Amino acid sequence: MLLSLTQEAEVRAPGAPPFALRPDATEPDDARAEGTQRVALSGRRSGRVQFVVASLAVVVLIGCLGAAALHLVATHEAIEDARAMTAAFARGTIAPALTAPALQSDADALARLDGLVRRQVLHDPVVRVKVWQRDGRIAYSDATELIGTREALSDDLRGAFTAPHGRAEVSDLSRAENRFERAAGELVEVYLPVRAETGETVVVETYQLADSIDAAGRRLWGATLPVLLLVLLALAAAQLPLAILHTRRVRQHERERERLVRRADDRVEAERLRIAAELHDGVVQDLVGVAYELRAVADDLPDDPHAEPGLGLGDILRRSEQSCRTAVRALRSLLVELRPGERRAETLEAAFDRLAEPLRERGVAVPVAIALQRPLPPDVTELVHRAVQEALRNVARHAGARSSEVTLTDDGCAARLRVEDDGRGMTAADLEEQQAAGHMGLRLLADGIAARGGSLEIESEPGTGTRLTLWLPWS
Repeated sequence: MLLSLTQEAEVRAPGAPPFALRPDATEPDDARAEGTQRVALSGRRSGRVQFVVASLAVVVLIGCLGAAALHLVATHEAIEDARAMTAAFARGTIAPALTAPALQSDADALARLDGLVRRQVLHDPVVRVKVWQRDGRIAYSDATELIGTREALSDDLRGAFTAPHGRAEVSDLSRAENRFERAAGELVEVYLPVRAETGETVVVETYQLADSIDAAGRRLWGATLPVLLLVLLALAAAQLPLAILHTRRVRQHERERERLVRRADDRVEAERLRIAAELHDGVVQDLVGVAYELRAVADDLPDDPHAEPGLGLGDILRRSEQSCRTAVRALRSLLVELRPGERRAETLEAAFDRLAEPLRERGVAVPVAIALQRPLPPDVTELVHRAVQEALRNVARHAGARSSEVTLTDDGCAARLRVEDDGRGMTAADLEEQQAAGHMGLRLLADGIAARGGSLEIESEPGTGTRLTLWLPWS
C-alpha cells in the first residue's frame, strides 16, 4: 500500500487524519522529475497574474458588450432602412396603381401593376412584394401563384392594418404563404398600410434580403471600432497605476511577512537557547554530578557476600550511574536539536550519523548515502533533517528492523529523501493508532512539507518493511 501524507494536507478538514490511502501505484520517476520543474508561483507573481487576468477579463467583457450593442444597433438601422424603402415604394409607386380592377383581379390591371413593380420595386434588396386585403386575400404578388389566394392572417399582419408606421421584423419562412421565399435565405419583411385608389386600406408587404443587416453592421463597425479600441486602450492605461500600486503593496506585504517570519524564528531560537542553557546548566550538570557520586559510592562499598551476583548494592549503584550517563547523552543530543546554530554548523552526513547513533548502538545497521548537486537551502535542510529524525525514531520505536538505509539526492531544484527499513511494516490503521496516542510528528512534518509544495509518502506492507519518501522542491 502507499500512504500519501501530504496529498490531503492542504484540504484536510480539522481533525481528519493527516494521510490518505491510495492505490499501490507510485508516480514514475520521470513524471516526478518533470514535476520538479513545476514550482509554485510566488505570492508576488501570483498576485500579478490575478490582476492581469482580471484586467483582461474586464476589457474582453466591455468588448463583447460593445459588439452586442453594435449588432443590435445595426439590426435596428437595417430594419428602419427597410421600412423607409417600403414606405417610398408603397406610397409612391404601388398605391396609385391599386385601382378597383386591380383589386378585383382584372388581368389587364394586374399586368400594368406587375410591370410597374418589376421595373421600379423589384431590385436588390427587395425580392418579393405582396398586397393584402383585410379578409386575408392576396390581391397582388409578383409570385403570380399567390394572387387571389386566402391565408389566415398572422397577428403581425393583422396588427399592421392599424399601425400607421407599419411593422418590420426578420421573416418566419415556415408559414405556408412564404413557401416561395424560402429559397432566398434569411429575409426582412415589412408591413405598411396604404390607402388604395378605391379608398380601401390594404397592407403592402415587401421581403428584403437580410444581407442589409450585415452591411449596416460592417458600416457601424468601421465607424465605431476605432473609437471602441481607443476606449479599451484608455481603460487598460487607466489600470496601469492600479497595477503598479498593487505590485508595490504585494511587495510590501511580502517584506512584512518575511520580517514577521524572521522575528518569529528569532524568538523561537531565543527560547530554544534559553531552554538549552537551563537544561545544560541545571539538569545535565545535576545528572553528571549524580553519576559521579553514584560511581564513587559504588567503588567505596565493600562487596556484599550475601547478595546474589549482580544484585548487590554496588551493582545497583553502578547500573544507576550508567542510566544517568545514558540520560545525559540523550539530553546533550536534545540540546543540539534545541540549538539550531550548532546543528546548522554540522554537515548533513554528521547530522544523519548523529541521528542514526541510537539505532547503531542497538545493533541496527544504518548506512547513509548523500549525493547532492548543490547545497540545500536552509529551510529545505531543516525539513529533510526533521524527516530523517522522525523516520529513524519510528524505526526505533515500532519497526523491529535489522537495518535501515538513508538516501538523499537532488536534481538541482528538488530534494528527494528515502528512508527504508526491513522491519515489520505498517498499515493505515497503525498510523491512526499512533496519532490517537498523541504521536503528531508525521502530521506536523507533512503539513510543513505540503505548505512548501512537496510530498511525503509511506510505502509499506506488513512484514516487508517500510519506505518513507520525501520530495521537496525549491525555487
